[in-house]
Amino acid sequence: MNKHLFFSLALGLLVLAGCQKKVTPGTSVGAGPEKINKISVVNTDFQFFTAKGKVQSENSGLSANITIRMKKNEVIWASVQKIGFEVARLKITPDSVYIVNKLKDEYVIGSYAKLAQQYKIDVDFKTLQEVILGNYVPGDPSKEKVNLDGPVQHVRQLRSNLQIDQFIDTTRYKLKRTEVRNLGNKDLMTVDYQDFSDLNGRSFAHSLLLTIQQPEGNTAKNNIVVVKHSQVSTSETSLDFPFSVPSGYERK
Repeated sequence: MNKHLFFSLALGLLVLAGCQKKVTPGTSVGAGPEKINKISVVNTDFQFFTAKGKVQSENSGLSANITIRMKKNEVIWASVQKIGFEVARLKITPDSVYIVNKLKDEYVIGSYAKLAQQYKIDVDFKTLQEVILGNYVPGDPSKEKVNLDGPVQHVRQLRSNLQIDQFIDTTRYKLKRTEVRNLGNKDLMTVDYQDFSDLNGRSFAHSLLLTIQQPEGNTAKNNIVVVKHSQVSTSETSLDFPFSVPSGYERK
């Protein structure tokens, strides 16, 4: 996944890993759904967000502790620690992406436009933020196709060269699966949301399964990250998002 280094590394740093639990269908906790376009959904709202847990990537063999902090619509920050030492740090703003890999003494800094050109990635800050939270992301109502399949509402959107499919559990009013397919190179990212429990009176997915599939020739390259939140909280209290690059690191 060399040509998609940013995409795989950024998403890998932003998820928490662990054992998955079987989810029993049920209604959302506390708050009722809001109507977004034609969809009834319970999205997670916040000013500042913090999560702690572990991250595990099947391809890289990475298994470590992680801390995530976010300020709504402004910054996503993550620190990855292994055996008591920080091995990576990530900071994403609406304009730029910053990643330090302390295991390889290297870093990545760039705008979305530059990263899209260099790594062929079509992604934005808002999408990453909502993927982490498990929120439904509305599109242009005139370009959405909505189908109801039993207790699941399927919404398909076309955005530039991306086909985005979102599946909402209508018994819980929560997003249960997102698929993002690049219609040009056929890359596919799927995120499955599981293990729902209460967060401030709203149902929140504490487990995720992220899969990235990249067909190259006749062989598909897959990257799988399993997710488990151990501590999650939201608040109105400001958080710190420190980031610096140690001297001597190579820029990638």
